[in-house]
Amino acid sequence: MKNNLKEIRVSKNLLQTKVAIDLNTTQETISSYETGRVFPSSDMLIKLANYYNTSIDYLLCRTKYNMPIDDIKPNNISENDFLLLNKINKLSNINRAKAEAYIDGLNDNK
Repeated sequence: MKNNLKEIRVSKNLLQTKVAIDLNTTQETISSYETGRVFPSSDMLIKLANYYNTSIDYLLCRTKYNMPIDDIKPNNISENDFLLLNKINKLSNINRAKAEAYIDGLNDNK
């Protein structure tokens, strides 16, 4: 769990102090969760999952998909394609448009 908590916080460019203030706790508590010294309560796990807009399963390292619980992998898509779509979903609108233009360019070269 400790790796995913720190990874998701860093990926969102958040400081431990910001997360602590937003979740009404201390920076030391967030640090303890991230290093694995302390395990968060079930209530705090829910708060963390909601705060980071991800699933508790992701925070607990039970899945490698960092996405809201409502986003479920369809059965008719490959693992690689699903991971790629997940990456695309995390892009800003500008970067998503760039990626789409790049893919369109690749398709024109066939």
